[in-house]
Amino acid sequence: MLNHRGGRIPVFVLLFTLCLAAFAGAEETPFAPLVERTLSFFRPLSADVVSFEDGSLRINAGSERGVVKGMRLVVLRKGEYFYHPVTRERLGRFERPIGLMEVVEVDEGGSTGRLIQGEAEKGDLVRMSATRRRLLFYQDDRVDYYLADAYYRELKGSGRFDIVDAPNKAMGRERLLQLAASEKAEVILVLTSETKDGKRHLRQTLLWDDGTVLAEDSVEIPEGFLKGLRFGSELLLAVENEPLLSYDLSYGAELLGAGDVNGDGRPELVMSSGMDIRIYSYEGGLGLLHKIDVGGDERIVWMDLHDLDGDGREEIFLTAITSDHERVNSYVYRLEGGRLLPLWKTEGFVRVLDGRVLYQGYSTVEGYSGPLLELEYDGGFRKAGRAVPLEGINIYDFVSFKDREGRRLYLYINEENQLVLLNTEGLPIWRSPDDMGGFVKEFAREAPTIMVDRGNWHIPDRMVINNNEAMVVKREPLVEQATTIGYKSSELHAYWYNGMGMEDSVLIDDIPGELLDYSVHGDRIVVLSRPLLGIKAENILKGENPFVTLLRIYSLRGR
Repeated sequence: MLNHRGGRIPVFVLLFTLCLAAFAGAEETPFAPLVERTLSFFRPLSADVVSFEDGSLRINAGSERGVVKGMRLVVLRKGEYFYHPVTRERLGRFERPIGLMEVVEVDEGGSTGRLIQGEAEKGDLVRMSATRRRLLFYQDDRVDYYLADAYYRELKGSGRFDIVDAPNKAMGRERLLQLAASEKAEVILVLTSETKDGKRHLRQTLLWDDGTVLAEDSVEIPEGFLKGLRFGSELLLAVENEPLLSYDLSYGAELLGAGDVNGDGRPELVMSSGMDIRIYSYEGGLGLLHKIDVGGDERIVWMDLHDLDGDGREEIFLTAITSDHERVNSYVYRLEGGRLLPLWKTEGFVRVLDGRVLYQGYSTVEGYSGPLLELEYDGGFRKAGRAVPLEGINIYDFVSFKDREGRRLYLYINEENQLVLLNTEGLPIWRSPDDMGGFVKEFAREAPTIMVDRGNWHIPDRMVINNNEAMVVKREPLVEQATTIGYKSSELHAYWYNGMGMEDSVLIDDIPGELLDYSVHGDRIVVLSRPLLGIKAENILKGENPFVTLLRIYSLRGR
């Protein structure tokens, strides 16, 4: 068995995997009751309608045959008999669906339900078929990713569901119902997490596609079980670190975002070289949909995608600096008919964070200038009050998340390239032992004379919160203490709060050269990087263009 570097997987990894499999076979996981509860609503069943009056049905199956309250059964009308074509033996009767019932009361020998669609009469059948059900799986950002992933795998392993992943972003019930309708999912599973008396609980809500709550349940998750999931994921990293898809781009893309920008219900990749915007489809292959030149003397240095008005289509947020570094301007666009429709422009920096749009001013002397403000949008933009009351932290420096008690924490990268964790009051409570390797985008501060060097200001690497974990880029310079020469490799790490400080694991290791940007969409990470010294040497041997940008798409499942 080979790992992604072509070497053998260490024996201890194989031993650990075998031990884990043996444990899984001998012991139930803590969330086994949630799996059993979910399956209970979809067990195959057939029963007769013994009475029907005023929309209420009585069937001859109850708890002894697995009927549970909330279950929905198809009502079938019996038709003509059908026979064997040779022996003429009666084989059965034709059946046609005529309605849908929901069980509202269950006793040992029978059940009562209400007719929610169609019609019914005494003598009809009701049935839950053995076919797989289509289920929309959604986890909010309080759920530990490794925990949700293990639950997802166990649920899928039951063989009863075709599971569709909802995007890993804040989504209300109405948006989930819309997504379920577009994905033709008949049931929605919502996972949340909460802490009671210092203990972690996984909470599940099941909804039918019309918004009716089917069930709400929770189980306690031992901390040791969660640590075991993380440890196992780390050991198997070498096996699972291969990209799902790889592309060589023949132009100098620098910025990346993933989201639905044209409103077709499918995600697109939005990339920029700094001078243009290119929009690609990437389901079933990378296909260019639109190329839009931005023009002017500005270079785009930051890009976000965000759905401003909740219509399911994400707007494009751009921040650009002029060639003489005299001005920084930010723009909000909507894609309309293959063109960028401008919605707003302002001087200064703009960023989307936690579903909020943040603003900070620009100064040629300092770079970032003034407080962070939140932008309010109600058809137009307005600068509201101070958004993050933390001194010395600029607009792209940080991310925020919550601890188990719901308190807000801030993780930022300081001038020494170290990660620092701040509590709600803005006091440091943790610092990374080493630096993260440097930055890609740096700009000189304006000085009164050429004899004075006031240093640089920089745009740090993107940090993303996914399922209450911070994704952070770590770089390895080509030459230590000389980051301006370039980077020989990059890594993408996940950091999470353990109650006292931060722990981390490697999501993607050994990314060749310079990681330029990345985006998280659903259960995938899309990574944009530049090979070592900007040249993919193997392309020279193939007679292909060696000056490429590398686009790699990785799976988050199992991490």
